Amino acid sequence: MAYSPYVKITGRFTVEVSALTGSGNIGNYNQVATAKIVVPDGNTYKVYDGASIITGNALKHWHAVYLAQEYVKLGGSLLNILCKHGVGLRGYKYTVNKMDADSLKSASADNEQDAIIDLCNDLHGFLIPDKQLKRDSLIEVSHAIPVLTIDNVENVVKFAVQHNRVVPKQVTKGESEGMMVFKQEYVSGPLYGFAMSMDLGWVLRPRYEGNGSIINLPNNANVDEERKRRIRASILAVLNMLMGSGSKQARSLPISKLNDLLVVVSDAPIPNLVHGAYPDYVKQSITILETYASIVNEAKVHVHCYGISECKSSTVPKNMSVKVHDNLKDLFNDVIKEGEDMVTEHK
Repeated sequence: MAYSPYVKITGRFTVEVSALTGSGNIGNYNQVATAKIVVPDGNTYKVYDGASIITGNALKHWHAVYLAQEYVKLGGSLLNILCKHGVGLRGYKYTVNKMDADSLKSASADNEQDAIIDLCNDLHGFLIPDKQLKRDSLIEVSHAIPVLTIDNVENVVKFAVQHNRVVPKQVTKGESEGMMVFKQEYVSGPLYGFAMSMDLGWVLRPRYEGNGSIINLPNNANVDEERKRRIRASILAVLNMLMGSGSKQARSLPISKLNDLLVVVSDAPIPNLVHGAYPDYVKQSITILETYASIVNEAKVHVHCYGISECKSSTVPKNMSVKVHDNLKDLFNDVIKEGEDMVTEHK
């Protein structure tokens, strides 16, 4: 069964002197996550070992953090303290308000319907092994990797900055001598690409129990307004995540700028967009969407572009719209409105 809205996102950003995703340490040397990538080189390919990346898991974590913040700001209250504080420990009831062992001992949800009252369980999924309960995440995020051109990849640089722990004069001599000096890896890169998928029609719908009907909320809360609130918060959290906040922030805030963005909202289960790391990701994504919309005539497909000049096409089907935005405010306002309208139309 298809439940809308379906939101697909892809794009690119720049990073400067950012820690990306931490990946362990050797002694006092903290490393960033790396991967092997393959880049076309004429009629052959070139393998780059150790390309610095932001993992999809890290981006997903930060989306959950900002999701909770936006949700509370919008007046939401159905989330437990773990979700509210950005702790990725899920499967607990929304009523949990303490993080001590005694409070958590018997607070895991008894079924999916009970679990998804909590915001983070609902949107980001959970697994309770001892009760054989799970929910797939509605939010899926790719690794962010350098754009796959030789010029771009070879201009991504990784280096280390030395940090130290400052010790006040009032401490004892022994503690002062224990001051730690350590090095943290950072990365600067011209362009990184990413992709996301959000199946927001499943908000407050159990996937593995019942018939897919929307659940009832405690105290007869208005479930339609709650679903709109969660969808709005999910979309707003993407903006926070993309402005550098998907990177490790323990030692310094990331330096980042969004370069271009492609967002699609549909009432049908459209394919994922081409990852922003591919040089022709916009053209290929538009072609895929045009193909889908021309075959599935009843689908409504709304395409939104920011920072992209080649977004327009002369072969757009009647049930597909393409809009180029000069600013992010208009783009996100349109995406939120379309998402809220669809969740109202397709209950």
